[in-house]
Amino acid sequence: MAKFNQTSLGKFQYKDLEQLEADLQELHLSIQISDDLSVLGRPISLKNHVIPNSLATLPMEGGDADANGSPTEMTLRKYEKIARGGAGLIWVEAVSVTKDGRSNDKQLWLKEDNWEDFKALNDLIKKTARETYGPDFNPITIIQLNHSGRYHKVNGKPSPVIATRKQRLDDRLGIDHTHPLVTDDYLDELQATFLSAARLSRKAGFDGVDIKACHGYLLCELLSAFERDGRYGGSFENRTRMMLDVVDAVKKDAQCEGLILATRMNIYDAQPYPQGWGVSEASGSDIDLTEPKQLMQLLLDRGVEIFGLTMGNPYFIPHINKPYDMGAYVPDEMAIESCERLIREIGSIQQDFPQAVVVGVGYSWFRQFAAQVAAGSVSQGLCRMAGFGREAIAYPDFARDALTHQALDRTKVCISCSKCSELKSKIGTCGCVVRDADVYLPLYKELKAKEASAQAGETAGQPDTGSQTASKEVR
Repeated sequence: MAKFNQTSLGKFQYKDLEQLEADLQELHLSIQISDDLSVLGRPISLKNHVIPNSLATLPMEGGDADANGSPTEMTLRKYEKIARGGAGLIWVEAVSVTKDGRSNDKQLWLKEDNWEDFKALNDLIKKTARETYGPDFNPITIIQLNHSGRYHKVNGKPSPVIATRKQRLDDRLGIDHTHPLVTDDYLDELQATFLSAARLSRKAGFDGVDIKACHGYLLCELLSAFERDGRYGGSFENRTRMMLDVVDAVKKDAQCEGLILATRMNIYDAQPYPQGWGVSEASGSDIDLTEPKQLMQLLLDRGVEIFGLTMGNPYFIPHINKPYDMGAYVPDEMAIESCERLIREIGSIQQDFPQAVVVGVGYSWFRQFAAQVAAGSVSQGLCRMAGFGREAIAYPDFARDALTHQALDRTKVCISCSKCSELKSKIGTCGCVVRDADVYLPLYKELKAKEASAQAGETAGQPDTGSQTASKEVR
């Protein structure tokens, strides 16, 4: 059996690029590496805008809004650091368009009475970038508009809004067969809510809006609503109706004129057909990008310019979209294989649609070599831009170091420990416990102390049943 530089759990153990390249060759993986990081500095021309380089920070929901859904000092602090980091595209995290679409009570929520707070956020990003890199440096800001769907919570408790039944996900969330589906009328009205949020985004000064359809949220769920009745389920036309109608509404609206249209969109749900989008009907599990590519063409025809493509569901199978070294379960594949799938399949779409600005993902796990992997993807035409999510909160100046020093600092990089995800899932707030320890380590310690106390309370007074072996969920 071949000996790899990874452990059997897929942990990152590379000391140099030669070790990484050896594993890629031994595993027959298609990931490309390039030492020429200058490709990441190339400007990207859109119809009416220019992105100053080919690096993007991806939306990472921070869960640090106030009770009204407005950005707080913690929010501003995060984006000020990101703006100093030098990425050409700053993709602002998920912002709910409605109260019953918030993932938790700390999620940002854009509405008529607080749009000026979001303007202050956008102004801070632009001002900080200009002060850091000069008056001609203008990063493009995209704000992500979302409805959390089945992941809506109120006061920390699930209050799911579902469009279709998905047995595995329903069982995980405790949703039984009597739970009502959202009506067609609700979805009709929600289109107007998305449009209102897009208008406010334009008013607040953002360069563009992202109509979010990924990671199991409501618009993503509709794409796989094969078994739903009515206008939003069954046929491809019906399942894509919500997304296309929202895009059409924004595109045609006079108050939204000039907005860049973008989408963060799943191309593969990694759920069995008919529960998953981008899945082969014949096999029930294999990747089939036929429908995602059809939707790509329809979105391009409508003027969508930027595509942040992704896969999976971070609430259920996080290794698919954010490969990790430590997490809630041990995947049935090595992290490097999960990265390769993201890079390969997204690359196939970029190559089929060279006119689209596709933002590649799957790089953060590579730590100090992430920029070389990203440069390899860009140089091979697998994406026009390279996007970083977890890396951006752990190492907000990654873009500056990649472009100025032609390298990332291994003492600053994300180590894929999943503690940011654990914070997000358990308390709603997300940040880097390792690299931003002054702020987020106390929150993490408080969380673990509460968990230990709760566990002690549950076991107090129970008879000793002997040693037990903890089991890990394996997929």
